Amino acid sequence: MIIYIIALLLFMTQCFLMTFTFFHDKKFETHEITDNNDDFFYIILVPCLNEEKVIGNTLKKLVNLKISKHIIVIDDDSDDNTVNIAKKINGPISILKRVKPNARNGKGSALNSSIPLIKQIMEEKNLDSSKTIIGVMDADGILSYNSGTELNYAFSNSDVSAVQLRVKMKSPTTVLQTFQDIEFFVINHLTQIFRSYIDSAALCGNGQFFRASSVFDCLGEAPWGDALLEDYELTLRMKLKGLKIKYVGSAYVDQEALISFKRLLVQRARWSQGGFNCWKYLHEIIKSKIMSTSQKMDVLLFCIMPILNTLSGFTIIFYTFKFFIVGSSDWIGTLISFIFLSIIGLLFGVLFTELYIIELKRAEKKGVIINHADFLNDNSNIFKMLRAIVLLSYMYIIFFGSLILSIIRLLENNNSWEKTKRI
Repeated sequence: MIIYIIALLLFMTQCFLMTFTFFHDKKFETHEITDNNDDFFYIILVPCLNEEKVIGNTLKKLVNLKISKHIIVIDDDSDDNTVNIAKKINGPISILKRVKPNARNGKGSALNSSIPLIKQIMEEKNLDSSKTIIGVMDADGILSYNSGTELNYAFSNSDVSAVQLRVKMKSPTTVLQTFQDIEFFVINHLTQIFRSYIDSAALCGNGQFFRASSVFDCLGEAPWGDALLEDYELTLRMKLKGLKIKYVGSAYVDQEALISFKRLLVQRARWSQGGFNCWKYLHEIIKSKIMSTSQKMDVLLFCIMPILNTLSGFTIIFYTFKFFIVGSSDWIGTLISFIFLSIIGLLFGVLFTELYIIELKRAEKKGVIINHADFLNDNSNIFKMLRAIVLLSYMYIIFFGSLILSIIRLLENNNSWEKTKRI
C-alpha cells in the first residue's frame, strides 16, 4: 500500500503542476507570419514502412509549406505502394530506398541511414550547417500553417539546438481518438511546458527538428540509437552533451489517432519497453557534470514511474481480490478508499477534458487549428464527453496492461515489434 500511496502522491503532484502551468503559461502566443522564411534551410526526414494510405497527403502538405526545404522519404523496405505514390509527388523530394537485411531494424537505424544523403545535399547546396535544420516527421504528420514561422523564430536563438513542436490528433471523432487528443494536445503539452521551466523539454518523435551543426558536431553521424523509444534516447544524448531543446506549443503537427484499444495497448507497450531501453544511460546521467540536478531528477522520475505504476497496479489488484473474494474485516474503510480513489480519477478526467476544450478554442481563435475537433462541432454531445471523461479518468488500466506486456518482452529480450497501424 505504501508503494501505491507514493505513486498516487506523485500522480497528484503532477496533476497540480500541470494545472498550475496551464494558468500561468502565456496564452498561445504566435508570431506574425511573413513571406520571408529563407533564414533557415530545412531537410525533413519522413521514415516510411507501408504508408500508402497517408504518404501522398503528407508530402503534398510538406511541399506546400512556405519554408526552404528538401524532403527525404526513407522507405524501410515497404511492400505496398508507398514508394510509387511518393514518386508521383512533384517537389524537392528524394527517396532513400532501404532493403533487408539493412531495413526494418528500427526507426533509429532508418533515420541514421539518411545522414550521408543529408550531408550530400548540404554540400551540393553549399548550406551553412548552423542554418540547416533537420526535421523528423511521421508519414501521417501534417504541420500547422504557422510551423515555419515558429520554427524560424525558435532557431533564431543560437543557443537552441533542437525544437519539439506540439502534437495533436487529426480530426478526432470517436471517444478513443478524443482521449488520445486530450493526452497529447493538453497533458503532454503541459508536461512539456513545465519541463521547459527546468530546461528539460524532450523530443517526441513526430515534429522534432534540430540544428545540423549542433547535433553532428556533438553526436556524430549516428545521432539516433537503437532504443524502441529513439526520440527520448536522442533527448538523453543531447542533454548529456549540454544541447538545449526548446518546446514550441503555438505550432503543432497533426497525426492520425489509433482506432482500436488493442493497437493502443501495443503502442504503449512498445513505448514502455523503449523507456526501459534508455535505462542504460542512467549511470552516465547521474555522474554527468553537464546536466543540472533538475534535469537529472526529471529523467529519473521518467524511468522510475513505470515501475511505481506497475507495483501500484498490482497493489490495487491485490486489495480488490482481498475485498471481494477473501473478505475484509474493515470492509467499510476499504470501500471508502475505493470510492475516494474513484472520485480522484474522475476529477482528473473532468479537469483535463475541460482544459482540452479551452485549448481547442484558443487554437481556433488564433486560426491555427488544421482540422476541427469533434468537441467543437455540433455533432458533439454530452454523452460523448462523459465517455471521454471516464476513459481519461481510468486510462491507467490500459497503461497497466501495456506495462506488463513491455516487462514480459523485456525479460524475454524481445525487441521486435510489428508497426502499429493507425488507419
